[in-house]
Amino acid sequence: MTTNIVEALNSTLKRAREYPLLLLLDSIMENMIEWFNERREKAQNLTSPLTPECERRLHHVWGEAGTLALTQINANKWVIRGGGYNAVVDLQQMTCTCKKFELEKLPCEHALRAVGEIGKNKFYKCCSIYYSA
Repeated sequence: MTTNIVEALNSTLKRAREYPLLLLLDSIMENMIEWFNERREKAQNLTSPLTPECERRLHHVWGEAGTLALTQINANKWVIRGGGYNAVVDLQQMTCTCKKFELEKLPCEHALRAVGEIGKNKFYKCCSIYYSA
């Protein structure tokens, strides 16, 4: 299935375009019901509070974060060194000097390294609700 909803709808409605308007609308409604039902069933089987794509991204970044060195400044701030860039992470403000944390609303490798010191499963709290499954 394509990610572009217009292309997906066009491909499923090739035959239905010849129908009268009411039958065409019924066909569109059936397709939408089927798609939403498939996604609902997938969502019910998720074990993480995040979407699968977001989980994959965080696990990939987690591997990079493990090589970084860190020094705690205070309860919420950390200096992260390595990877050619020194960053300051503030977990209370959810910021990092690399700016990825603020832009993507997901922990960057620096923030993940800091969160890893507190507890690996705490990184879910650093993710925006927009990435919730």
